[in-house]
Amino acid sequence: MMVICKQAIFDREGKVAFYEVLLQDRSKGKYPEGLDPLKATSMVIDMLVEIGPERVGNGKLVFVNVPAIFLEASLFDLLSPEYVGIELVENRRINNELLDAIRELVSRGFKFSVDDFGFEKVDYLPLLGKCHFVKINLKDNPYNDIELTEVIDILKSLGKGVIAKNIETEEEYRRALDFGFDYFQGIYLSKPSLLKDTRTIAFLKSTIIRMYNAIRSRDVEGLTEVIEKDVGMSYKLLKFVNYMSKNKFSTIREAVINLGLENTAKLAVVVALSEVFAEEQEVQLWKRALFRASLAEKMAEVYSGGSKDKAYLLGLFSLSNEVLGENPADIARKLSLGEEIIQAYENRLTHLGFILSLVELLEDTEDEVVVSKVARILNITPERVYEMLLEAREEADSITAQSVA
Repeated sequence: MMVICKQAIFDREGKVAFYEVLLQDRSKGKYPEGLDPLKATSMVIDMLVEIGPERVGNGKLVFVNVPAIFLEASLFDLLSPEYVGIELVENRRINNELLDAIRELVSRGFKFSVDDFGFEKVDYLPLLGKCHFVKINLKDNPYNDIELTEVIDILKSLGKGVIAKNIETEEEYRRALDFGFDYFQGIYLSKPSLLKDTRTIAFLKSTIIRMYNAIRSRDVEGLTEVIEKDVGMSYKLLKFVNYMSKNKFSTIREAVINLGLENTAKLAVVVALSEVFAEEQEVQLWKRALFRASLAEKMAEVYSGGSKDKAYLLGLFSLSNEVLGENPADIARKLSLGEEIIQAYENRLTHLGFILSLVELLEDTEDEVVVSKVARILNITPERVYEMLLEAREEADSITAQSVA
């Protein structure tokens, strides 16, 4: 089982300077064998988007291992340099495209670290002028003690912070201090601590394809509609946009417009690469959530004073205790959905709360007496209620049918 961990990196005074976030095979305590670095990075970024890097690092910089192709595709543009640093993990020859991508990210304020640096690695030397930190493996490097001291002195004279990694004993820690390293990382100082397993909020397989089609057509309304039909993607988008922006957005359309088509496409790529697809059991929960959302929207259209957009989101996240593992009101606060939706979850006597109660009432029954009562409340015919139920079920079925494995 793969887990996402963070490990503290300490300064010379023994204080936490920053963190590294990494994937581990829980049973072996090391990077999972055979895992594509691009997928690993996408899984970590997906987690950072959901949790928020400022929370992961307790306000300190969090370094993420990133392969070159991720930078060249501009996918790191989605994150803020205030809380996220980049540790380049790359074995292939450094090219101009990579250097240009690094130069652009540095100009935006990102901090770079180069892992397992050595002056004998000629291909790595162009990175030296771009990076802020250099990591050297205390146990496995090509230098004797005198050479290592000289290398550290040269790097520090160039303004680089030098990190000793893989410190496992007190003796190794003392040696690293004597060598003059600036920062220290290893299980002697701090073991990687579990953040979560890699099961981030899932999404429907069909959503990614439909998102790309809408983005290619530059169809904001179509893109909004696609995202609205997926609980997981709606959660990711709202969480990400509200993390990135000082303004808070409570509808999917506002979030898409604020993020823009290009960045929404990048977010879709990262999420797709993580391959956290909804499984059969989750798809059935999605179907229920979509049914509730659609029916709540239709009720709001006919119920005096109803807000379609708010009613839809109300229904969509009403099963979040089962889908996302959190109370619906807490999710609404986290996603800045607005006080009206929060109150609806906590107090069914509110306008939207009453609509949600009617939706729940009709979810498991189409009893003629119940339908007639709901029809009188909404001031419509029982036939129209049956039509709304059928339309909501067909919509939920059609969206989720393509995503069942």
